[in-house]
Amino acid sequence: MIPILYLSHCGSSIGGGEKQLFYLITNLDRSTYNPYVVCPDDGIFAEKLRNSNIPTTILNLPQWRKAKSLLIRHRAASQLTDFVKHHKIKLIHTSDSWLNPYLCHVKKRINIPVISHVRNILSTKQISKYSFNLMDHIIAISNQSKETLVNSGIDHVKIDVILNCVDLSEFQPSPLVNKTDTFVIGLVGRIEPFKRQKELIEIASIVHRQCKNVKFHIIGETLDTPKHKNYEHEVRQLITDKKLDDIIYFSGYRNDMPQALHEIDILLTLSAGSVIAEAMATGLPVIGTHIGSTKDMIVNEVTGWIIPSDAIEKISHKIVQLATDSELCKKMGKAARKHAVDNFNIELHIQKIHEIYEKLLYKFLLIP
Repeated sequence: MIPILYLSHCGSSIGGGEKQLFYLITNLDRSTYNPYVVCPDDGIFAEKLRNSNIPTTILNLPQWRKAKSLLIRHRAASQLTDFVKHHKIKLIHTSDSWLNPYLCHVKKRINIPVISHVRNILSTKQISKYSFNLMDHIIAISNQSKETLVNSGIDHVKIDVILNCVDLSEFQPSPLVNKTDTFVIGLVGRIEPFKRQKELIEIASIVHRQCKNVKFHIIGETLDTPKHKNYEHEVRQLITDKKLDDIIYFSGYRNDMPQALHEIDILLTLSAGSVIAEAMATGLPVIGTHIGSTKDMIVNEVTGWIIPSDAIEKISHKIVQLATDSELCKKMGKAARKHAVDNFNIELHIQKIHEIYEKLLYKFLLIP
């Protein structure tokens, strides 16, 4: 079997990136590939990997370009190189592009292919800073990310767009046809500026004036940092100021996402992420904005709508439209499920990544 090393962004929590990495690792062709994982810290994700019999090592990999990392990053990189040598690793695949410098360090010492998975919207400066030009291959989860990479000088030939996948057996439509008379909109993600919970409050205010039976669920945790805690406080204060406390519910972190999605009627996303695939697999219409993989996953006017991020009034109008037209909501939800089955299934996702591995390993003469 061919040993492959995966570098995870973290081991202490599970976000969209960790979910996608877990899908990949646990569905690899184990007759061909033998996966190893390195996490920078221990916790719930590392434990989940170990429980699935995936060899998982905790190795502190500090952010390469932080000043406080200067004294320890090379030691960490050397430890990673020793790990690669010891386990005779033939390919390294990082699930977070911020770890690219560690791949470069190893590649200079051991000539094996390295792959960077781009899950974020990057700037031209970041693409240069994180040495994407030195990667042997890049997997982007959206065409927007690929365009930015190409416009920054990265050869398009070594970039593949592979959309996020979802476990279709776990995420299925709710068996309940009519849950309650209340129509619920869900926004999923950590409570932070990028997820734009403040804009959700503005939308909720507009919708509430037109539909009194609509409520909103904010699903996600707040990281224990001053920045994130302050943002949560601002969100809650805005809710109080607009007198929306009775229609907006904070669920906190949910480790039962299929059930959490069964408790809502549509997903609203003002950022992007794997939750789009999960919601569509659950049979929910999705309203999203022109950012990241959203444009690649939602079929506009069929499985939901793609709306400019600053068009708060238009987003609100579409929510009201679905809340007052149950047949349209059901039709879009049914179309969303079918699209997820056809395009976001794990088998298709794994097949595409297997093909990339085979080409790289053949190119480096690591397989016949």
